[in-house]
Parts: sequence; C-alpha cells; structure tokens
Amino acid sequence: MLVKLMKYEFMAMGRVFLPLYGALLILSGVNTIFGLLDLQTPAFIGIMISILLIIGITVVTFLLIIQRFWNNLLSSEGYLMMTLPVSTDKIILSKVFVASVWTAASAIVVTLSILIMTVTGINYAEVVEEIGNLIGVIPLSSYQISIIFAEALLYIALSTISSIMSLYACMAFSMVANKYRWLVAIGAYIGLMTAIQTISAIFAAIGVSVGLFTDMERLLRSYTTFGTIQLFVLGIFLVEAVLCALYYFLTRHMLKNRLNLH
Repeated sequence: MLVKLMKYEFMAMGRVFLPLYGALLILSGVNTIFGLLDLQTPAFIGIMISILLIIGITVVTFLLIIQRFWNNLLSSEGYLMMTLPVSTDKIILSKVFVASVWTAASAIVVTLSILIMTVTGINYAEVVEEIGNLIGVIPLSSYQISIIFAEALLYIALSTISSIMSLYACMAFSMVANKYRWLVAIGAYIGLMTAIQTISAIFAAIGVSVGLFTDMERLLRSYTTFGTIQLFVLGIFLVEAVLCALYYFLTRHMLKNRLNLH
C-alpha cells in the first residue's frame, strides 16, 4: 500500500512539475543556441524568462509540498485519506519521501538548466584544473575526501527531510485550533524557525568565544584529527536526526489522536 500511495503522489505532483522542468530545460537549450549565434536581444529575453521559470519552480515546489499535505490530510479530503486501510506512518512516510524526491529533482533541473545556459562561457579544462589544485591543497587523502563528499550529500538529504517535516509538523499542530488554522500553522512555523535560529546563534557565539572555529581550521589542516572532524559531523547529523524525529512524532500524534478536519 505504501508503494501505491507514493505512486499516486508522484503522479499528482508530476503533472505540475514535469511541464515546468521540460519548459525550463528546452528554453535553456534555446538560450544556448542564441548565445552561440550571438543573438543578444533574444538571448536576454530568454534568460529573463528562464530566471522567472527558476523562481517559479522554487516557489511551486514549496507551495505544492504544503498544498498536498494540507488538502489530502487536513481538509475534507482527509476523511477519505484517513479511512484507507493503511497506517498513519505509511501516509506520512509516503508524503515525506515523494516531497523529498521532487525537491531534489527541482534542484537538479535548476542546476542543469544553469549549466546548459552557461556552457559557452565556461572553460571546463580550467575548472577541472582548479578543482584538482584545490584537492591537492586539502591535507586529506582521497578516501577521506570521498567520505566528506558522501557526508555532504547525506546532510543535504537529511536537512531536506527535516525542512519538509517541519512544515508538516506546523500544519499538523494547527489542528489544536478550530478557526484560523492557516494562521496558527504560519505562526507555529515562524516561532519554530525563530527558536532554531536563536539557539544556533547562541551556540555560534559560544563557539567563537572559545575559539572553536580557529580550532576547526587547525583540524582541517591535520591528518591526525580526521576522527575529531567526524565526531563534529556526527554531532550535526544527530541534531538533524533528532529534529526529524520530533517533527515526525508530533505530526503522527496530531494525525492519530487530534485529527480535526473541516
């Protein structure tokens, strides 16, 4: 049943995203041709439209994630959704997984479109050379660099899931109110982000006062302290994982025990 839920969710969101992705990539290719032919005015217009499409995809990704969760689970559609022979956990997981995949797809398509439009102005040989020089300066082995690269990808995935779950949690929390639930959800999200940023700023200030960032620079230049760096990275992962768990269980609790549809 989880696979079916994800299938229909992919199809519903794909009807919106795929035309936007196709339009952006085709227009990016056309802009590249204009650039090769030195057609400055059409190229300028095409680039402006591409920028608007990129902004549109970014906004639509954010709004569609919200709309799919709110309409399917917290509005009148929720009466049908919550009577399906499937657990609340599977419903939440299907929403999170599909939303994360489409968020990643949007980022990839936008990046690809930018690369297509700038292909004529990039000397890739120089880029590869600069990357090689940078790697050569970093006092880490290729194995350690590979680990850091994998950790960076994992952190991006985890932070994406955490961001989506924070939206779900705030929307689910709005069920404590009978009226103006959108305002409650928005207020909860603003309060949550303010609290997280405040706590982050406090820890950053503490880090500066004890010279943590100076020590981090020293650690990055030392072969023997790679394990210490990994402990720091593990701490970051644990924070994101804890936040994901808190958002998830709040969402699950509200959907199972405080369901309030109208």
